[in-house]
Amino acid sequence: MLAFFLSLKWFANMFRHSSAKKKPSQQGFTLIEIMLVLVLIGVMVSLVQFTFQGNKLEQDLKKVSKQFIGSFTIAAEYALLNNLELGVLVEEDHYQFLGFDGENWQAISDSDYLKDYRLPEHLKMAVNLEGLEVDEQALFDIETFVKDDEGLFNNGESFKDSDEEKKLIPQIYILSGGEITPFELNFMPADELDDDSDIMYQVIGQYSLPLQLLGPES
Repeated sequence: MLAFFLSLKWFANMFRHSSAKKKPSQQGFTLIEIMLVLVLIGVMVSLVQFTFQGNKLEQDLKKVSKQFIGSFTIAAEYALLNNLELGVLVEEDHYQFLGFDGENWQAISDSDYLKDYRLPEHLKMAVNLEGLEVDEQALFDIETFVKDDEGLFNNGESFKDSDEEKKLIPQIYILSGGEITPFELNFMPADELDDDSDIMYQVIGQYSLPLQLLGPES
């Protein structure tokens, strides 16, 4: 960026010297000189705009990542204080905190902090549960939360029963004793063709709080 300002200054000096050699009736910039200055200014503006957009994207990713950590922390405290089993259902454009009523997972309606949260349109997220180190003894048995006769599997999607009603099955679990199941949650740009598509923030949970945040400026 400094190089462009120096170039602009050089052109201005050159124009000043060239105009000084002209007769009084011919002083001033020529059309070509003005066009060169306009081209330089246009290039500088485009670069500044590109840098600003990239910084804004990174700031938005960092913001939604920290917001998830804050909501998740509140959910863990909520589960502990109310002796409840909670879960987090993650989809590409939103996540939702659920409570287990003994038979099914239900949305939590009595807390404004634990409701469905939708990401901005230019962002997306993906949860990763594979390849994570797991203790020999599981924190819980999945059959406690999913009935065999419902034919459900915990693969991170919404499910339907025989009546075509959606079944909510979370991928991440928050237990009443304070434990959490290991997970990695990646926040990234929604547009795969974006020049900044390699920018990503990652939230990592390992059995207990606090969650860890990884990213370019974490």
